[in-house]
Amino acid sequence: MWNIFYNSLLNLTFTSGTIIVAFADDLLLLTRGKSVSEVENIANTELKEVSMWATENKARFNDQRQK
Repeated sequence: MWNIFYNSLLNLTFTSGTIIVAFADDLLLLTRGKSVSEVENIANTELKEVSMWATENKARFNDQRQK
């Protein structure tokens, strides 16, 4: 069920320096750039896309690491 639900998230189009990886119930957004500020700007843009996807699909992410 998780695979079906998140498939559309994994198929979003990101910039060429960004990939999204999912494993079990974790999600990782990897971004690269020429400087820290470039990476921050790209990552913020990509995270907005993920956030919009979550809102549209009524999904919530837990950003707290579980111990």
